[in-house]
Amino acid sequence: MQLAGLVVAEDLATAACGLLNAGYFAAYWWRRNGSRGRRIGAAALALVGGAAVVEAIFSQALFWSQQEVGLAGQLSPGLWALARLPLFAATLSISVIILRRLLS
Repeated sequence: MQLAGLVVAEDLATAACGLLNAGYFAAYWWRRNGSRGRRIGAAALALVGGAAVVEAIFSQALFWSQQEVGLAGQLSPGLWALARLPLFAATLSISVIILRRLLS
């Protein structure tokens, strides 16, 4: 697998996890059956999930625009994927917690 493919896969997975997270927490906020503090927390986490999706899309646009302009040497695909790893790990961790809750 080429490293550029890894960058694409990582951002797609980040966006998918962000969508799951945003949807879950938006649904929790919308149900209005939790305490006010929990609903505010759910709204904040829904925004964080949505922001992860937007950031993943922006990251892909920036990555491919650098490749086309010839700035690929400034930040290689391996470094790019490494820089994006913490966001992916965080969104994946939250998604795993959500899936465990939904499946239990």
